[in-house]
Amino acid sequence: MSILIQKLHPALYPGRRLALAGRRQPLFSRQGMWDSGSALHCAAMALAMLGKLSDPVDVRVYLNGPVAQFWDRAWPHYLHGLTPSELASFVWELDAGVQPVECEGSADEILRFCAQELAAGWPVIVWIVNRRTGERHAALAVGLEERDTVSKALLLLDPAEATPVLAACNARLEPGKPHATYITTEATVRADVYGAVSIRRSEDDASEAGCA
Repeated sequence: MSILIQKLHPALYPGRRLALAGRRQPLFSRQGMWDSGSALHCAAMALAMLGKLSDPVDVRVYLNGPVAQFWDRAWPHYLHGLTPSELASFVWELDAGVQPVECEGSADEILRFCAQELAAGWPVIVWIVNRRTGERHAALAVGLEERDTVSKALLLLDPAEATPVLAACNARLEPGKPHATYITTEATVRADVYGAVSIRRSEDDASEAGCA
């Protein structure tokens, strides 16, 4: 009998509404129709998963503290978005006790990097390119799916998709040749992988890393 296993990041609590384990703080940060801030939404969720941001959802309402600092630095980029290298710089400049680790390379190298970082407990932001339109979009990798110990998919939180209900993800990226497949409730598209940025706690692991 074939065995399917989903390995989720331990910071997740997949109840009726996806939340952070322990505090039950809602996690999913939804992207609006007009903005290009998918990477920023992913960064807020990743920082919350690492205990560095108390509220990744209502960031605009805070007047001080780490959440307010995040929003002050994020809003100038909200309409045009960030590339992987720009996001890595953004995370460094937050001075939030985290270390961004960027990966560039082939799709196989990037996906392998994502799997390794997730297995170590680090959330990863991955950029996906729609092969038909050329549009680039960021999503947060929060888990892995394996069938008979063979990796089958990255489980993702896509800020532009519907809020996950009774689930820990709302999208999946399935590797393949000659292209990957990106699946949401709205569509299935042929996709390329543009890059990825892992976010680690600096106090836990400050070692150099990249695509293996």
